[in-house]
Order: sequence, then structure tokens, then C-alpha cells
Amino acid sequence: MGQKERIPQLDIFRAISIFAVVAIHATSRTLAETLNTPLFHPFLFINKFSQFAVPSFVFLSGFVLFYNYIDRPLTGRTLGKFYSRRLIYILVPYAIFTLLYFVLRLYAGNQWSLPPQEMAAKIAKYALTGTAYTHLYYVIIIIQFYVLFPLLLWALQKSRRLAAWAPLIGLALQWGFVVLNKYMVNHGYWHVSKGSLAITYFSYFLLGAAIAVFYSSLKPWLIPWEDRKRRGPWLLWAVLWVAWLAAGIAHVELWNRNYTQKTVINSFWFEGAANAHALLSCLLLFQLSFLLFGAGRRLGSRLLISAGVCSFGIYLVHPAMLFFYRKIEFHGGYLAYVLAIAGGWLASLVLSWIIVALAFRFIRPAWILFGSAPGRPARQMQKVRQEHNGV
Repeated sequence: MGQKERIPQLDIFRAISIFAVVAIHATSRTLAETLNTPLFHPFLFINKFSQFAVPSFVFLSGFVLFYNYIDRPLTGRTLGKFYSRRLIYILVPYAIFTLLYFVLRLYAGNQWSLPPQEMAAKIAKYALTGTAYTHLYYVIIIIQFYVLFPLLLWALQKSRRLAAWAPLIGLALQWGFVVLNKYMVNHGYWHVSKGSLAITYFSYFLLGAAIAVFYSSLKPWLIPWEDRKRRGPWLLWAVLWVAWLAAGIAHVELWNRNYTQKTVINSFWFEGAANAHALLSCLLLFQLSFLLFGAGRRLGSRLLISAGVCSFGIYLVHPAMLFFYRKIEFHGGYLAYVLAIAGGWLASLVLSWIIVALAFRFIRPAWILFGSAPGRPARQMQKVRQEHNGV
């Protein structure tokens, strides 16, 4: 079977998610800097409420992979093309930016005098663990899912019923590891960075897989405005939106009590609130991307799609933009501080976006740095928009 038609709304999903990623990094220092001030809670809310960002990208990876491959024969040729594309468009940019961020770390710490052997050892460690800079761990997570993907694809192709249970299976595996990890760490058996392990994101990846497998059947529920006569989907989504908001606020308030009152709270509460909010965010962002694609003005939709297309490049570049932005000294009161943080978010996002967009437009081998730019043929976009609007 040939490749399925692209769903351009997913680029809007990517755009919203990358906006949240940049928001997390732009506000990373504010929690320590504004503690015991009136600004603390607003910045805490932005930072913690945006934590759905990485899980949403994992969910989208699961959806796209299974949407494209669930009906294809699982052959050596198929897997060869799959891994060759990922090696080219993921690992090459990752390797380059690992080296670039290693150089940035040397610059920031003035460590140019390190012996060559020690530098080589550090680069190797950073490359294998995704720790050259704070954001690169995501690539390591995705690579782990790529390794597991053929096995998962084979299982869901063998039994489509299994796909219906996939989110619950993912949730059980994820929480099984969370519980095991806490026990092992507390008793000193191991000390692992669970945030960079794929198993801690299984619920999101397999939720995306399940929706992809049953996409044609679920679409009326995911996009309820296409059938206005049915009240069921609208009631379901009203409940989900309220639950999403409640889970997000609960997650924020747990952290608020931890920071401001030094309350000792079982880590499972943090895990549970974050997991619930992120799972609901995956569903709501999926719906929101279709809503913005259909209801937004042409320019607004095109800008969001552009940001989504450039999202991997923005993800790679924006921490460097934020690093140099923070070299600028700002002075003043609360208002000046808020404007400085907002400026960091905007500058790192927009500058990264411009760099990546211009590179894709004018530099043919831009994929070496920023990966593959999804095709956006104008006729396909027009066709999808017409179908969405019932034309």
C-alpha cells in the first residue's frame, strides 16, 4: 500500500506543543527567582501547566508511525526504508547539535583547557544519554521507540483488538516501572534518569497508536462538529475539557504546596496528576488542531502550520537563542521582569523559527541540521480544507 495522505492539522498540533516546550525553558529560572513574590504562582502555572509538551510529541510520534505503517506489510524492505530515513533525518541533526551544544557548554563554563581525551569521553557520554544540553534527551526517547516500533507494529497488525487495549497496556507498563523505580531508588539498588527512558512515556505513545489504528472510526468523536446532530461527542468533550483543566490545576497546586509550604507529598501524586493532564492534553490538542485549522483565518493557519513544520528545528535551536538572550541585562521591577521573561520566550521562538524556515526555503541540505521538512503541497491543503468545511 502507498503512503497515506498527510493530515496537515498535525502541524498545528506540533506548533502548539513546541510553543509549550519553549515556555517551559523560558520560565525555568523563574521558579527560583520569584519564590515568595507575587510573580511566583503565575510563572509556576505557566511552567508546570506546559509540562504536557514532551508527552504530546511522544503521542504524536506514536500516531504518525502507526497511521502510516499499520496497513503496510512488515517486510525487510519496509523496515529498511523506515530506519534509513530516521538515521538520516533524526540522528544526523542530533549528532551535529550534540557537538554544538557541547561547545556551548565549554564556552559557558570556560573549560577550553580540558584534555582531548576527557572531551572525547564527555561527548560520547552526552551523545549516548542525550545530556549535552537540557532538551536533547527527547531524541534518545524517540530512538528507543523506533527500536521497539517493529515489535509493537507486528503485535497490533496481528490483533487489531489489541490496539483497543494498547493505551491501558501502556499505562500499566509505565506505572509498573514508576513503582518499581521508586522502590529500587529508595533502597539504593539503582539510580537511573527515568525521564530519558521510553517506558516512562508508554501511555502516550500507545494512546497515539490506538487512535491511529481506529482513526476512521474515532474521527466523529474526535471532531464532533462534523456531525452536529449527535450530542454524545459534545458531552464527552465537555467532560474531558473540564477534567483536563482540573488535572492541570491539581498538578500546579501540588508543586505550589511543595515550593511554598515545603509540604512533603508522595511522588505518586505528582506522577498521577502530570500523567492525567498530559494524556488529556494529547486528546485536546488533537481536537484543537482540527478546530484551529478550520476556524482560523488563512494567515493564522499558515503560520501555525509553518511553526509545526519547523518544530524539530525550533526544538534543536531555541535553547541556544535563549542562552544568548539571557546574556542581556534587564533592570527594573516586577513589570520589567515579566517583560524580560516574555521576551525570552518570544525571541527564542521567533528567531529559531526564522532560522529554520529560511534554511528550509533557501538551503537544499538544510535537513542535515533540522531534519526533514514535511511536504505541504498546495492542492492537498486546499482539498483538506474543502473537505473540512464541507465544500
